[in-house]
Amino acid sequence: MARTRAATKRIDAVRATPRDPNLVEVRVAARTVATLPRSRADELGLREGAAWTPALAARVGHAGAVELAREAALRFLAKRAWSASGLAERVARAGHDLEAARDAVGALLADGWLDDRAYATDRAERLQRRGSRSEDALQAALEADGVAPRLARAVARESAPGPAELRAEARAARAAGERAGRVAARLARRGFDADTIRDALERAGYDVDE
Repeated sequence: MARTRAATKRIDAVRATPRDPNLVEVRVAARTVATLPRSRADELGLREGAAWTPALAARVGHAGAVELAREAALRFLAKRAWSASGLAERVARAGHDLEAARDAVGALLADGWLDDRAYATDRAERLQRRGSRSEDALQAALEADGVAPRLARAVARESAPGPAELRAEARAARAAGERAGRVAARLARRGFDADTIRDALERAGYDVDE
């Protein structure tokens, strides 16, 4: 006797969710298999009665994972600014698939929700307000936050303090009664080389040979 071929599953319904008419639930075999933006469902050709093939199921599964990752990314963005790479990694650490997280963040980047240059510039300015950092130290801090090396280097070069700014910081420290050794140690921790530190201290009126 010939074996009976299993019936092909079909999509039961593609219907708007009660909470958001721009989102649709995709139902197969009496259960919701994904919740997607209506535009994405249209792109995938999802409609009631369409065959639910393994290939389509995989595409819909990924699209659903991307939508969940997008919602998580927006929640993180509501709390503070992120670089694109840093946000994708944070979403993945929250339990989302890394590929889905990267696709979600890529879409946010394309839609203007994220701007890595603006983020890097703002981050560099905030770091500098805590105390001058060298160009190399700024670049390292930006890269640690997920900014691409080339962009991190460009922003660090633009944001790093010049000799006049470093001398002004040293003068303020001297006026506050801070000893030269303490100021030198702090500047060294922030990435400045010995010659730069010596110049700033001498111009501020410190006797660096004491």
